[in-house]
Amino acid sequence: MRAIADRGIIECRKCGEYKPVSAYSALNASGAPRPYCKPCNAEYVRLGHYNVTKEFIDLLLRFQEGRCAICGVTDTGPRAMHIDHDHACCAGRRSCGECVRGLVCSSCNFHALGWYEALPAELRTFDLLNSYLSDPPAMRLRAELVPSGRI
Repeated sequence: MRAIADRGIIECRKCGEYKPVSAYSALNASGAPRPYCKPCNAEYVRLGHYNVTKEFIDLLLRFQEGRCAICGVTDTGPRAMHIDHDHACCAGRRSCGECVRGLVCSSCNFHALGWYEALPAELRTFDLLNSYLSDPPAMRLRAELVPSGRI
């Protein structure tokens, strides 16, 4: 193991893969590379920001049949689905986790939801978006999981 580390190859604590030091985020305060490779660190930060687990996101994606909760697209390109949450719920930058509504594609996240939620209530006339906002998939998933004791 030490020989691998001496050659600049480190095991990621999250995915368990051996990767070169360049695959890790900046050094931590002690000067050592962070324990997670860049993709694992990005996922760790993302999940922490929304206060959800990878298991919950995986369940939610299966519950949504791999589709955007609004438009139904399955091919999101190189980026993962965005975790949508109700910005009115939590003060500050972090989500409580309970306000996570669903997984949406970047088009719906950036071009639909932000614009639509800024409209006055009397102008919110799109049934598709109203349906998503009033009964989001994460709320339905939680309702299924809580009685069964699975969450």
